[in-house]
Amino acid sequence: MHLERVRQSKLFKMMDQSEIKEILDTFHILKKDFEKDQVIVLEGDECSFIGLILSGMVEVKKSSVSGKEYTITTLSQGDTFGEAVIFSSANTFPATIVSKTKTEVIFIPKHAIIEMCKKNEKFLYNFLNLLSDRILLLNAKLKENTLSTLRQKICNFLIEEYKKQKTTKLKLNFTKQELAKIFNVQRPSLSRELIKMKEEGLIDFWGKEIWVKDLEKIEECMYEDA
Repeated sequence: MHLERVRQSKLFKMMDQSEIKEILDTFHILKKDFEKDQVIVLEGDECSFIGLILSGMVEVKKSSVSGKEYTITTLSQGDTFGEAVIFSSANTFPATIVSKTKTEVIFIPKHAIIEMCKKNEKFLYNFLNLLSDRILLLNAKLKENTLSTLRQKICNFLIEEYKKQKTTKLKLNFTKQELAKIFNVQRPSLSRELIKMKEEGLIDFWGKEIWVKDLEKIEECMYEDA
């Protein structure tokens, strides 16, 4: 198993490779490989483990009552899933997770999480930090849901990426089609709005990069009336 990849994840940060190897060996934690478009977990499955992505990329998908499928988010190397629900009273996965590329995942069972939290202070800290980050992410999602127009959603997305990347020249991990899914609009609608914002001098874009040219105006757009 690629111990350095495990070590680079939030769940095992600050831990030595020897500590990680001992944990993985003690609890017989195994790696599983997935081909592109394979279902890793289904919405409603019991959550008895935390999944840690060693390589590749997955999509978290939700289906509406009419059967339409939405991509909620994309996860990649070092990201985890299941940590928010594994100890909840309704410990089932709230969404389906599908591999977007060839993907390697290790599955850490609930009993191993409990024992590692008891025995390793670094792991306990990392696990609590992961849960705290998840709460902040959910708060951000709630904020996003209060934004009514496509422009407001785009501006909110750009501001959040600016905070993460600490530059106005943003490198995106999404295609326009994937961004359109996140915003729950058709790709032509997203393209039209981006072109309008470019013409107004708010942004410029090329390939998978967006340059925020007027950060102050972008922030103002988020709070304009629809």
